[in-house]
Amino acid sequence: MIRSLVRHNLRRSLSLVLRMITLSWSVRPWAVSGYFLGAILEITSFLTSIYATAKLGSLLAKYVTGAGTGSIWWWLWLDVIAAIGIGVAFWIMSWNKRLLYFQLVQWSTLQFHAALNRLDIPEFYEEDIRNMINKAQSGYSWQLANFSENTLELSYAILRFVATAAVVAQIAWWIIPIIALFLVPTLITESKLAKVQWFVWDDEGDDRHVLWKLSYLMSQVKNQMELRSSQTRQYVLDKIRVMNRTFYRKQEGKFNTVNRWLLPTKVLEVAGTATGSIILLRQFLQGVISLDRYFFLSGALLRIGSALNNIFGTLSRMQENLLFAENFFTIVDKQPQLIDKPHAPVLDIKGPPRIEFKNVSFTYPGQENPVFTNLSLVIEPGQHLAIVGENGAGKSTLIKLLLRFYTPDSGHILIDGQDLQDIAIESWYTHLATLFQQFNEYPFSIAENIEIARPAYNNDKQRMHQAAGFSNVDHFVRNYKHGWDTVLDNSFEKGVEPSGGQWQRVALARAFYRDANVLILDEPTAAIDARAEYDIFNNIFEQYQQRTAIIVSHRFSTVRKADHIVVIEHGAIVEQGSHRSLMKEKGIYYDLFSKQAEGYKE
Repeated sequence: MIRSLVRHNLRRSLSLVLRMITLSWSVRPWAVSGYFLGAILEITSFLTSIYATAKLGSLLAKYVTGAGTGSIWWWLWLDVIAAIGIGVAFWIMSWNKRLLYFQLVQWSTLQFHAALNRLDIPEFYEEDIRNMINKAQSGYSWQLANFSENTLELSYAILRFVATAAVVAQIAWWIIPIIALFLVPTLITESKLAKVQWFVWDDEGDDRHVLWKLSYLMSQVKNQMELRSSQTRQYVLDKIRVMNRTFYRKQEGKFNTVNRWLLPTKVLEVAGTATGSIILLRQFLQGVISLDRYFFLSGALLRIGSALNNIFGTLSRMQENLLFAENFFTIVDKQPQLIDKPHAPVLDIKGPPRIEFKNVSFTYPGQENPVFTNLSLVIEPGQHLAIVGENGAGKSTLIKLLLRFYTPDSGHILIDGQDLQDIAIESWYTHLATLFQQFNEYPFSIAENIEIARPAYNNDKQRMHQAAGFSNVDHFVRNYKHGWDTVLDNSFEKGVEPSGGQWQRVALARAFYRDANVLILDEPTAAIDARAEYDIFNNIFEQYQQRTAIIVSHRFSTVRKADHIVVIEHGAIVEQGSHRSLMKEKGIYYDLFSKQAEGYKE
């Protein structure tokens, strides 16, 4: 059992390492090639150095026995040149490794957010998926890149271990200050490089907030609903792509600027080794140290480190990387299940369609009690329909089914006679404008918050102002210093702290801006004062005369003007009709309306 588990873990780890190497090659092949060319140069230089030292030792032995100095100095300088080769090789390896890091950070950031866009809405509620998302969020921007670095270092350490016959002993204490002195420039340069690593987050100001907020927004199911139904997923993904490219190009540029100074410091670092070699040789020639002592110190001086220790040290550091990579790849490899059927037809309609729920039954995954059982409802083209009922009655679930976030267990949802499950879903979303109770608050300007609803309009200012007028956004924008460029978040340079009602008006304007055939509003004015609510709904009922409006609301004052009102209780339609007819029936609607009206009177 234990052996089987160990074999499984080894196979899994090897599989992840191989995938990481393949991924690294695919995103920046020349950087991987450059790294391994540097590794080959380092190993070759190291072996050349060991050989030159040995050759030099034998010549020195002959010198002791009375032979001339011969080619002693030639072998010494070959030793020094080999050491320079080692320094240059490490510089090449470090440079290519860091450039690959930049590319992998961009890749993993984009792939993580693209994976969130692919997940089915029900999957966001699954505990396992939610845990995987949270784990990936904690390090998607750097963990995978670190894993790549450690994988390359492991490959190099193994190559070096195979090429190296023995581990060289430590050098004498008095040589350490000499080497340390020449290391100071390298340490200073490496320190600057470390600061460059955080350039994006330290110097970018508001853009950093945008990226963080977009990342959080895309991981939340309530935001994914609007992103999908309003067809803004690609817009936000493109925003992330552009910001990542801009950020890391700047970082890469700064890195290259500082990195130019690293090569001279590496050569200077080797100068410390060369100085130690010269001192050792002079001391031996002067008889201060013995031949065997010289061999020992010379080998120690040129020693890079224990390849075997490097292997185990790298493996130790990789454990967290392996766990993260397994989780990350599970997320990015997931494919949606609620997808269009092959050759799904595009919904080709010119105006609002006839929508019919026909004997629809539905139970949420993992739940026992059905929300709907054989529910039937018809929404005629251009009808203004209000859906009312107590919490948990199934109002919002009806909307989720209409948006195909879930599939009915049985029955059909028909759009102009076509089953919603058979239609190309993006063509359906094209005709929809949605506003959910938990709407998206994008970290953009007020204008962009509205215009994101339909990127195809290319920032149509006339449409934007018209939509803003319908929702009374223009009433408060005129008071802001930066006008339409204001961000509704006071942590930004041009930001202000908005009220919930102001945000809701902007979200409403976003829905109006889509200018769609079907407007779906779920508690659209919950945070808006009564006077503004009255004006907004008058605009809805007046401006949407020839289009369908579906309104879910607890406020009966907002629904009384609807053409048709549906009362849902325990997943069933118990009453329907106009406000006047339902009041005459003196049923559930009458009771709920009267109680709410009483509250206003009090």
